[in-house]
Amino acid sequence: MAQPLTERTAIVHDWFQGFHGAERVVEAMRAGLFADGNEPDVFTFQAARELLPPELSARIRQESRLANLPGIRQRGHDPGRWRMLLPFMPGYFRRLDLDAYDTVIASSHACAIHARPREEARYVCYCHTPIRYAWLPDTEANRVRGPAALGLRAARGWLRRKDLEASLGPDVFVANSTVVRERIRTAYGRDAAVVHPPVDVDDFDPHAEKEPGHFLWAHRLVAYKRPQVVAEAFRGLPHRLTMVGVGPLAGELRRDLPPNVELRGWVSRDELARLYERASGFIHVGEEDFGITMVEALAAGAPVIALARGGALDIVRPDEDGVLLERAEPASVRDAVERIAARDWDRDALAARAAEFSRERFVARMLETIEGVRR
Repeated sequence: MAQPLTERTAIVHDWFQGFHGAERVVEAMRAGLFADGNEPDVFTFQAARELLPPELSARIRQESRLANLPGIRQRGHDPGRWRMLLPFMPGYFRRLDLDAYDTVIASSHACAIHARPREEARYVCYCHTPIRYAWLPDTEANRVRGPAALGLRAARGWLRRKDLEASLGPDVFVANSTVVRERIRTAYGRDAAVVHPPVDVDDFDPHAEKEPGHFLWAHRLVAYKRPQVVAEAFRGLPHRLTMVGVGPLAGELRRDLPPNVELRGWVSRDELARLYERASGFIHVGEEDFGITMVEALAAGAPVIALARGGALDIVRPDEDGVLLERAEPASVRDAVERIAARDWDRDALAARAAEFSRERFVARMLETIEGVRR
């Protein structure tokens, strides 16, 4: 069994816009990979520190001064305009002074991969995905629009060349899912170990009382998450749907909600856990690199309806953990809801599946992978 890290270590992460999936990976690394008394230093481009756990915020040693300029910086949940500085990010990460560190871990879905440790240091890249703006432009079509989209389109070739150059640096890549492993092979020509992100599965009780016919959707209200598709699927169904999320589509979605669909905004972690536990099914029909919410639903004893793309293929086994859809359209979602509602699901089996993605397994696999890197 690999031992906790005792050497001085830096974690380099793209940015902390909130406390979402990638940020939870960094926190699990901070809390789980290191021997007592050996906390890592964290470097990033931008950090909304007030949205992070205090223990993680306290370990951030450096962020870009550019990201904190007035009119650019993020204020609370208001994202600010710092992403407009993407062309400056590769250079920022390359110039970080990491000479004091024996191990460097890049947590990258954009530019953290550009970090340059000293030659003798171990360098591991935990890759959430190769940068989408360069390698997966079609997936960004609904996320970035207007002048920003035009700028990214013009810079795509440059970003791709720089990213490919940066991919030569890490000693080893770790992918957060099988589909990301394939992206790494396609983009960089390199293999990767698959270590799924950590999920706090013990936060959920699979034996809590369910509300029959009550389904849950919990994501950001953005186009690729398909909130309107899911809401429309419930129109006329004898079942209820609770939607939890904030984002730019909130107003448009709320104006045309079916009467059996409730839209909530932000809720606390405890309240969200109770919603998972009461739900008789969970819906996730956006394509994700992994998809932590699907595992959380399973941990709460709720079968999952998911699109048969991306990380869902690593999580949901058809007819064992839920239903996989070939298309994200109202009719397909409606049929899947009826299938979920018509069957008694084994909650213990669902929770056992979720346990395969626990924080403890993440830490053990990461330590094994880091230990195997040459010194």
